[in-house]
Amino acid sequence: MELSNQLNLGGSVSKPPKLTTSPAGIKHLRFVFDHQSEQQEAGLTRRSFVRILVVLSGSEAAQWANELTVGTQLQVTGFLNRIEDKNGVGKLVLHAQQLVKI
Repeated sequence: MELSNQLNLGGSVSKPPKLTTSPAGIKHLRFVFDHQSEQQEAGLTRRSFVRILVVLSGSEAAQWANELTVGTQLQVTGFLNRIEDKNGVGKLVLHAQQLVKI
């Protein structure tokens, strides 16, 4: 049985996107994404704030690099993955499979 790992999150770009190319020649677009909403939990309204690094890889990365600026509103669909920074600190990253401007 394959376990599910799918996230659909609406929000906006909060830090300028950075386009890089891996040693294998794959383009990667990285940007920080913010989501704010109100959600219902246990019959109460709860404010939700999420800030997450988004990575879009492949042929679409260069195209989106020219379209995204701070404040661009998006719907991001993808999967979560854990990475470690150079200090060994782990964090979640949203690997985008689809971006849609909203």
